[in-house]
Amino acid sequence: ETEVEQLQRLLAGMEKDHRDLLARMESGQAELERLRKAEGERAAQQERSSQLEKEVAGLREKIHHLDDMLKSQQRKVRQMIEQLQNSKSVIQAKDTAIQELKERVSYL
Repeated sequence: ETEVEQLQRLLAGMEKDHRDLLARMESGQAELERLRKAEGERAAQQERSSQLEKEVAGLREKIHHLDDMLKSQQRKVRQMIEQLQNSKSVIQAKDTAIQELKERVSYL
């Protein structure tokens, strides 16, 4: 259960990072569009535009990587939850069998 909680915390952190990166990417794209529309691009604007394009490409790559990691972690969490539920079912079944055996022994 603690491992599930740790994975859920990790998932939450990755989701926050994902949202932050998306916001940064959108901000960068907005600034890039603003720079492209400005009249008479000067050398400094071209350099900044190129820098932003590289940053946006890097952020897209990071977002894609985070998406993959999130999906993987979500699968792991679902599997662990299933395992926990299965274990609880098995324990309940064994508890029931033990209780029945105790009742038989007390009857005998």
